[in-house]
Amino acid sequence: MSARQLAIFTCSSLLFASLIGASGTIILPTRYQVNAGFTNYTSHGNASCFTLDQTNPLVTLDYGTEIGGFPFFDVDSLSGAVQIEAKYTEPMTGLDAPFGDGPWTFANGLSNTFRVETFNVTSTGRMESFFIQGGLRWQNLLLLTEGSVRICQAGIRSGNDRTPVNELPGFFESSNDLYNEIWALGPRTVQQACIAANTAPSTWEVTADGVYLRGQQPAQSVMGASFANYTMTFHTKIIRGGTGWKVATGVGGFGPYFVLTSEYPPGSTFVNTNRTIVPPNTLAVGYGWNLVNQTSLTTGKVNHYPLPFNVKEGDWYEVSTTINATGYGVVVNGTEIFVALDDLQIVSGSTGGSGSLTGGTWGFGPYQDQIALVRDVEVHAQNGTLLYENPMTSSSVLEEFGVMASNHSVCLDGAKRDRLVWSGDFVHTYRVIQSSTDRSDFIVGSLEYWLDRQASNSSEYSGYFSMSPAMGQSAKYVNTYNAFGLLDYQLFFLQAFAGYYRHSADQDFVVKHWSQIKEGVEAVLPLIDEQSGLAVATDIGAFFSGSSNGTAVSALLADTLSQMAEIASVVGENDVAETWTRSANSIKDAIRDQLWNAQLGFYAVDLSDSTEQSITGSAWSILAGISNATQAESSIAALSALRLGVGYKTSTSVANASTTDLAPFLSGFLLEAILQVSRNSSQANQSRATAISVLLDQLWAAMVNQDEYYTGGTWEYVYPDGRPGLDLYTSHAHPWSAAPTYVLTEYVLGIQATSAGFSEWAFRPAMLDVNVSWARGRVPTPNGPIRASWQLGQNGTVQLNVCAPKNTTGIVSVPFAVQSYTVNGKDGTVVKDKLDVRVSGGSCADVYIVRK
Repeated sequence: MSARQLAIFTCSSLLFASLIGASGTIILPTRYQVNAGFTNYTSHGNASCFTLDQTNPLVTLDYGTEIGGFPFFDVDSLSGAVQIEAKYTEPMTGLDAPFGDGPWTFANGLSNTFRVETFNVTSTGRMESFFIQGGLRWQNLLLLTEGSVRICQAGIRSGNDRTPVNELPGFFESSNDLYNEIWALGPRTVQQACIAANTAPSTWEVTADGVYLRGQQPAQSVMGASFANYTMTFHTKIIRGGTGWKVATGVGGFGPYFVLTSEYPPGSTFVNTNRTIVPPNTLAVGYGWNLVNQTSLTTGKVNHYPLPFNVKEGDWYEVSTTINATGYGVVVNGTEIFVALDDLQIVSGSTGGSGSLTGGTWGFGPYQDQIALVRDVEVHAQNGTLLYENPMTSSSVLEEFGVMASNHSVCLDGAKRDRLVWSGDFVHTYRVIQSSTDRSDFIVGSLEYWLDRQASNSSEYSGYFSMSPAMGQSAKYVNTYNAFGLLDYQLFFLQAFAGYYRHSADQDFVVKHWSQIKEGVEAVLPLIDEQSGLAVATDIGAFFSGSSNGTAVSALLADTLSQMAEIASVVGENDVAETWTRSANSIKDAIRDQLWNAQLGFYAVDLSDSTEQSITGSAWSILAGISNATQAESSIAALSALRLGVGYKTSTSVANASTTDLAPFLSGFLLEAILQVSRNSSQANQSRATAISVLLDQLWAAMVNQDEYYTGGTWEYVYPDGRPGLDLYTSHAHPWSAAPTYVLTEYVLGIQATSAGFSEWAFRPAMLDVNVSWARGRVPTPNGPIRASWQLGQNGTVQLNVCAPKNTTGIVSVPFAVQSYTVNGKDGTVVKDKLDVRVSGGSCADVYIVRK
């Protein structure tokens, strides 16, 4: 079955595969495979049942498109106690990997760190994972033991939206089936990457005996971020397999990780326990994120220190870890083990570390499938002074360790990982939402999540908003989490704030948060270099989308200041608006004067090399209104030098390698820029048509036409040959890659707001350079949907139709010269070959055009 056919089948099957439960929606697979070939899955009858036994121990479940939530299966009958291993993955290829497409050790994430978990089945009824599994399409259930089990329903209990794309408030379709599928990637992605309030519970359970911890990435205390050379002591009871902890680690979780294993008694030990990584009666120690690597989540080798006694499950043990300059002294019930730094493989370069081998906080989290209780934590200085104590029996530990249940509606960077609320990614995400799902609760919730996490005046990042707070983290510890380092993410956040107002006209929201926004804008003004007049990174961070003294970040800064000047005018601070506008215009002039390469026909990456070109430099010089028409056309034509495989590499300095990651996030800005030029041009242009085709027919098409990697969502990165970049680590439902959704809506369908809240809007399709002969759709607005369509006819004719919501006014125009036109059957007057039709609120206009 092709990806396209599968997507169609998935939408139709949702009628019976989505069963509303008391605490979420039950999502069932679309098909399953026990032996040869897949069988369609139904929600009733024997077609939903399968038996696992020694002959057929494995079933593969296919959900068709991305879904996340609590995995479950219903046991109808079994021959005796059995163990079942579940494996989860976005791409089908992850089913062949020992850890699925995980683990995800970048953050606790209020979700399962591991993509493999084991169930001990002793009776009939429902078995459900305690943890949320992040986004997946594929799942295996493998019988590990003797016996048999009959399962009559398996699926995901999810808090995520699964509304079919054609039923969403915003919709787009056209004569190009591929583009329709690419448009649909965006809403499916935000449906799974945006997490509604109160659907993500804590991963910790607080009991009278301490915190009950299942195998997960350790969560760290914010209280010890500035501590060093201490002794941390706690009491722990292993319920199954082992217990785990960290010391001298950053609040992000990068540092030494200690796992103490039990003797593995037969009655409670899973048969698939990896005795190589975590042998019984052993202290296993690694340095990094966890005990195993996952592509870019580096961890050093695992060292093993056998205990001279059997570690019993169900008994309490006192464990202490002392930090000093040469290593870590671990004492378990009086038995000392010294872990020398020289024996560890110290990996570095992580943003999640403390920056020191002897400084940093402590955290707790057992390894895969382990369970343990932790209580009575104490931290002493070298001189014996008590620095910290916590019985770990109060719900306050959830805030301290950043694992509070999420009561905000927020959009994550990806459905499966890192499950952080990244502000820079949101610059595309919010526009996808506005064009499709229209879930303003996710836009407002995400914006307020960052607004609550603005660095205080005591921070070197004063005025900046946290770029990547995790779900579960408290806003009052924003300075401790210290997630501010990407300077252009501050600009992207401000752009999203302005974009929310432009779409909603929510003046109360602007007024409520104006003082914070004003402080945030003032915080980025020091990025303007006094000598060059361009944007230059300061000591507190770096740029992601371009380089200092460069076109991309300077144009982004200028465009952001222009947009924020409009926000200043909304609250009546006209003097501030004028100041910010002058700064924006000054940056634009500096770019024009210093970075345009007339010989090569593009704006250079930065001042250091006028011959280097980038997709973000070309994109933002257009989007910020810096390029004139001739420069814009020349820049687009010059993109041919950046071609690599199915897309464009980010700059000419990037290697032409098979492992080069093509960036849909940055390519999204380029796609909009090209369509903007196309919409404003009166004649078709081959360079524009080629560039649009490269992006849509090759780069984003790769996310649609390969079933083994298809999830119905957009991928984080893409290799030049069209496979997902970053191997199994790549997110296959990453909103930062979903720009085609809003670009197709705003430029190809052609509906854009021209004043806040769509009180005035334009219907201006880009028809000339896109392989589309007709388009239709709807765009949600505060006053109701705008419904529009257009179609190219014979002999240079064009038919347009649009219906305006009440209390709005629309202007219909086309890029090319017009010979004549009618509106609702009545002749219109052509002035200077232009079409200019006004559509009043509550009315519709049928416009028939004859091109000149």
